Amino acid sequence: MAMLNYCFCHSSPSLPSHRKQWNKMIKHNVVDGNPNQAIFVYRQMLESGCNGDNFTYPILLKALTHLSSSISILTVHGQAIKTGFSGHVFVETSLLNFYAAAGDIENAQKVFGKMSSRDIIAWNSMLDAYVSKGMMDSAINHFHLMPVKDAVSFNIMISGFAKSWTIESAREFFDEIPVRDVVSWNSMMLGYSKAGDMDKARKVFDSMVERTLVSWNTMITGYLDNELYVDTIDLFMEMKEEEFEPNHITLSAVLSACARVGSVEKGQEVHIFALFNGLASNVHVVTALIDMYAKCGCVDGALEVFYKSQAKDVTSWNAMISVLALHGKSHAALKLFSDFQNRNMKTDDITFIGLLTACSHSGLVNEGYRLFESMEKDFGISPKSEHYGCMVDLLGRAGYLHSAYQLMKAMPFEPGPTVYGTLLGACLVHRNLEVGNMVVEHMTKRMDRLSDGEYMMLANLYASCGEFEEADRWRREMNNAGITKTAGYSMILVKGKMIKFLAGDRITNASEQTVIVLTFKS
Repeated sequence: MAMLNYCFCHSSPSLPSHRKQWNKMIKHNVVDGNPNQAIFVYRQMLESGCNGDNFTYPILLKALTHLSSSISILTVHGQAIKTGFSGHVFVETSLLNFYAAAGDIENAQKVFGKMSSRDIIAWNSMLDAYVSKGMMDSAINHFHLMPVKDAVSFNIMISGFAKSWTIESAREFFDEIPVRDVVSWNSMMLGYSKAGDMDKARKVFDSMVERTLVSWNTMITGYLDNELYVDTIDLFMEMKEEEFEPNHITLSAVLSACARVGSVEKGQEVHIFALFNGLASNVHVVTALIDMYAKCGCVDGALEVFYKSQAKDVTSWNAMISVLALHGKSHAALKLFSDFQNRNMKTDDITFIGLLTACSHSGLVNEGYRLFESMEKDFGISPKSEHYGCMVDLLGRAGYLHSAYQLMKAMPFEPGPTVYGTLLGACLVHRNLEVGNMVVEHMTKRMDRLSDGEYMMLANLYASCGEFEEADRWRREMNNAGITKTAGYSMILVKGKMIKFLAGDRITNASEQTVIVLTFKS
């Protein structure tokens, strides 16, 4: 970059006869995805004594969108001013788009304000800049100032309000739009999905004259995000019936829904579909398949997918390590990590959550400590709250409650409710009131409000140690704070529908036999 600045200051008068070839070379590198090489060619262009023109700067700015240097855009902008091309409409539009995409509203406004001629593209670029930064009031003012509006203008506003959870305002713009295109419909559907109103999202979907893959995926992932897992699967089946080709996003969402309802049969059906349609080798689908088989209790199925797949990235390896850890196969998880290292693949923080969980579930204290200490020293990964939580869990399960408490106190950030709950749970299991009291004192000083689970855990801890008066005091405090215990519930799939029920609820099956379910989810 120093050389680039040097060239900006010492370039010779331009040589117009060579400029077209230089522009072609710069554009060729940008198109081929070599932005650094494009800038290098530009440096050579300047060294040869040839300055840029109204074609050079838009190409160069496109190259800079793939780089992270804030100095680059300012330097190129300055060079455009110096050579007299900053006022050219192509250069102005490119500068505006660049600043808008970078979220630099101040400079985008400056460029927009100085533009000699503003077309609809320029107005929309500035509008999109406001919306992207969440400045919806500025976006509304800008929208009303626009001399001409097109479908893109309305779609930007619909998308902006949809993403900011202001679905009523998004609907107003949707109703006002002169001609709705597929982007309008998709944006409105996404807005309803994010607002949790899947009935209205489905009405939008059913009203569409033309649907794209984005339309189907928006609706399918909307059902998934709103925990309507059966609807997720059903819509995928409908998609297949209409012979609309899904992609890896579709299958990943459906496999996640299968995992949530524990339907390995549907999951296998999706797996077979992926195999026949060439999607089973996609790394995202591989990871989703591993997760689906694991959550359905089929570890062998997850292992088979993992070892047969040639498309494995760090996410796939992490998923498999976590599967083995959560199913008590800790040594297998550590062995898989060893294989992972032998392939010279880069680990991340998620890898170590799986490994520390594996150690915790099998009481491998020394191995857990070794891995925890190696994170920063050997892998350059700073432990996060989740890693400290895993270590507290590991020490607590193994009965090293004082060590777990000291580690919690030594955390470089405030312990979260999960860490407190983990350590309290260990105190309850081991009936250690001494450490329990220290945890209580620590958490009550640092937390404004306890949850129902924390109140109940404290009451149960004191009761388990024979401190019944103290247990009653915590229950009274909970009642006085107006906190009620969240009822435990379970969910099962019955005739294609998810049924949620509380402990003790009676569910009658087709044979009029009563089943009392004793499993809970809190």
